[in-house]
Amino acid sequence: MKEFVTLCNFNVHFRFFSLFSASTRKYCKLQSPTAKKSTNDPSPLQQKNYRTGLVYDERMTLHKCSFDLNHVEHPDRVSKMYDYLQEEGLVSRCVRIIAGPATEEVVLLVHSPEYIAQVQAWQKEAEVDPNQNPCKLEEGSPTYLSPHVYNCAMLAVGCAIKLVEAVLQGEVDNGLAIIRPPGHHAEMDEAVGFCFFNNTSIAARYAQTELNVKRILILDWDIHHGNGTQHAFYSDPSVLYLSLHRYDQGKYFPYMDESNFSAVGEGKGEGFNVNVAWNKGSEVIGDLEYIAAFHRIVLPVAQEFNPDLVLVSCGFDAAKKDPLGRCNVTPGCYAYMTHHLKSLAQGKLVLILEGGYNVQEMSECMAACSRVLLGDAPPTVASGIPTRISETSIANTIQAHRKYWKCLQDHRPSSLPDD
Repeated sequence: MKEFVTLCNFNVHFRFFSLFSASTRKYCKLQSPTAKKSTNDPSPLQQKNYRTGLVYDERMTLHKCSFDLNHVEHPDRVSKMYDYLQEEGLVSRCVRIIAGPATEEVVLLVHSPEYIAQVQAWQKEAEVDPNQNPCKLEEGSPTYLSPHVYNCAMLAVGCAIKLVEAVLQGEVDNGLAIIRPPGHHAEMDEAVGFCFFNNTSIAARYAQTELNVKRILILDWDIHHGNGTQHAFYSDPSVLYLSLHRYDQGKYFPYMDESNFSAVGEGKGEGFNVNVAWNKGSEVIGDLEYIAAFHRIVLPVAQEFNPDLVLVSCGFDAAKKDPLGRCNVTPGCYAYMTHHLKSLAQGKLVLILEGGYNVQEMSECMAACSRVLLGDAPPTVASGIPTRISETSIANTIQAHRKYWKCLQDHRPSSLPDD
């Protein structure tokens, strides 16, 4: 599908650039918690203490690659993240949520029985020969099997749904799940991109079927498009899937045309699939680009959708120094977005770990998000103007969704306090 806005279409781009830049200067600047607050501002900028649930189980570290000790999806991603949160005094401030493996019945909310049996079979095969690798390769790294793959994948799902349950039943206000293997690439009947079961999608369906939640927002800020999550809800208007990811004209994983802005959903779900597809080129994608997309698209559309629950597919591979994402998003930016997401769904917000492959950076990012979940003031984020190519990505998404969302027709930025 031909892009609505291209850099060579100077007249269209210049008109958008003029409008966008003016609002960006205002809305890319983080407000102090003591700043004057607008009377109609719904965002929770006042400092208060929140009960934040934290779920982690060290048994998820048993899944590891036996034939490549340098594989990027390794157990230290969660164990060292948890250790870092402990060192920063954040674990003691959270409410520990204890969970066990999900049942097969729960996983069937998203995956086929044949596929669940296949993952079980892979584990049994790996118990005999851990060096087997029947899964596809991508990004130069295999989606590997292990003698613990099924058990760990079921445990990751169980942790996600237990945390969501704790939030919805009022045991905690919000929460974060430090889990692996990740899930947002997993399809109904296929393991993709290190993912076996789609943790976030299953948690969403569980919330709807077991806890009577009507509308759910899934924000996916992993640098890779969550193809599995998109496909799970593509025709469903009760789940708004919104993804910020690298696309690079289809040349970035998962290499799918439907990762582009033009994939808007189908049937009753048309308009409820929103992709902000970055075409990186030589320009660095960082805080300014993410905050611009957040205030031009994410928060206005989310406010109009008015979810009862917000789930974040919380990958940190857009963070600086990540070996796969190669972007430059800071911990402060992730904290900033998390802070303002608390204005939705009466604060019912759950962060579920996806990707992120620089252990130190992703640990700092999760720590920053944890602090604002707990009620600490978010750090300041620099103001400025995003790159021109990122503005094109944002403009394309707005144009593709204008007919579905009134906030995009009016080009209204999301609500923030007055300066």
